[in-house]
Amino acid sequence: MKRWVRSLGKIARVAALCGTFAWLALTTISPREPDANHPERYAQRHDIRYVSEDMGLTLRILLGATFTLAMVAFGCHFATRDAADDW
Repeated sequence: MKRWVRSLGKIARVAALCGTFAWLALTTISPREPDANHPERYAQRHDIRYVSEDMGLTLRILLGATFTLAMVAFGCHFATRDAADDW
């Protein structure tokens, strides 16, 4: 069981990293000024980009899925640690 949880954690960690890179790539290629194809404002910290409606929804879903996968990876990591490892 411990090996299965450890494998699940590794898969979740890799998938979260891929999701992060995909999110960064999609926001990087989005224009900084609005136009006819990119009317929706998408702000992340101090960086403001303009995306289409569908892309805005895609970015929100991708960010949520990436966060969930990161939490699964942390949970699997802490679930497989032994109490003796802390000392």
